[in-house]
Amino acid sequence: MSDVLVRKFDATPEELSEAIGIVAQAARVVKPSVQLDVIKDDAPDNRILECAVSAGADYIVTGDSHLLKLGRYDAIRIVSVAHFLEIATQQG
Repeated sequence: MSDVLVRKFDATPEELSEAIGIVAQAARVVKPSVQLDVIKDDAPDNRILECAVSAGADYIVTGDSHLLKLGRYDAIRIVSVAHFLEIATQQG
């Protein structure tokens, strides 16, 4: 995760440490119980789907174009951060 934060957001070591701490507090480690081959253009994205399915997720919130193009997998909605914030605001 930290390499992505550095590459995409030019994060400082302090920002990395803070982000990792926040994620560690909020996250639940999931060992996928399924193997999927849904996204052909970027096979590693299937690991995200596997984790979401195994965790019983309602949403995948992402900026990844391959996942966003899918839009939904079974009952899991795949949305951008902006779209998720709209949904959360409407429900709140």
